[in-house]
Amino acid sequence: MKTPKCFGISTVAAVLLCSVIAAGAVVNIQNVGAGARSAALGNSFVAVADDADAVFENPAGLGQLTKKQLAYTNVSLFFGGIEGDDLGQHVVSYVQPLGSKLGLGLGYERIGSDLMSENGAFLSLSYKLSKSLSMGLTGKYLFWSVGDIPADNGRADPLSNTSNGGVGVDLGVLWKIPVEGTQLGLMVKNVNQPNVAKGTVAGDADAGKLPMDLAVGLSHRLRGTSLVSLQWVMRDVTGDESDSKVVVGGEIELVEGLQVRAGGAKLLEEDATGDLNAGLGYRWNKLQFDYGYHIPLDLTETNGAHRFSFAYEF
Repeated sequence: MKTPKCFGISTVAAVLLCSVIAAGAVVNIQNVGAGARSAALGNSFVAVADDADAVFENPAGLGQLTKKQLAYTNVSLFFGGIEGDDLGQHVVSYVQPLGSKLGLGLGYERIGSDLMSENGAFLSLSYKLSKSLSMGLTGKYLFWSVGDIPADNGRADPLSNTSNGGVGVDLGVLWKIPVEGTQLGLMVKNVNQPNVAKGTVAGDADAGKLPMDLAVGLSHRLRGTSLVSLQWVMRDVTGDESDSKVVVGGEIELVEGLQVRAGGAKLLEEDATGDLNAGLGYRWNKLQFDYGYHIPLDLTETNGAHRFSFAYEF
């Protein structure tokens, strides 16, 4: 497929814009990561999913929650590596139990700059089939918008002042297997493969079609709040350009209320690299403060991304 050209915009906006809207190369906003805790674990979270990030990582995890939780995350993407563009990410989520079997989650996510943005609004529900098995379903509206792109040599950019979106569906499963402290998680993103840019790119009806992604993981709690997590992720399950990676994450409670986390991923394709993640967490009464750092090993010149999360449980 041919990808549309981007004219007269900054390097950052060009890279992000072409990645989001280019034919056959649309980014799923969820793949960037949500909260600082899950990011510090390398996003190896599908079998953990025990906080507000469950809305984005595995809706079946909402069934584990016993209290309401409100969370906010702010991210500086490519911090220090790019000048002249306000590129960042904001994530808000709210979760609560609905009786003994149901869980509800709401989420909103925005990633972008002053020129363009990619956004997602999420509604998640979980249902406990038994004490050990839960299923979850997420309905989401993913949409993007582009501002005024200056003409290049008198030639107007076809994506200037445009917007579009589509409705997607995610499916999650969480099972407490017969090994104490161990859970198996499964998440299928974009079950219906929504098209968020239909009609935007002339001559290519599939431009903006989001790929179906699959994540399968295991988590095991060691003692207290300490845990390890292993996850296998496959992007674009049904497509010709699928890729996969293995992610490992761990969390250790050093003293009461203070956690240290780390994680990393390895892409399984030839000549591919991965990424490194680390972070801290501190719980004080009903407040949880988390920090996560992420750096892709093939983009070390960007100095990585810094992620800060605040959550209130009530």
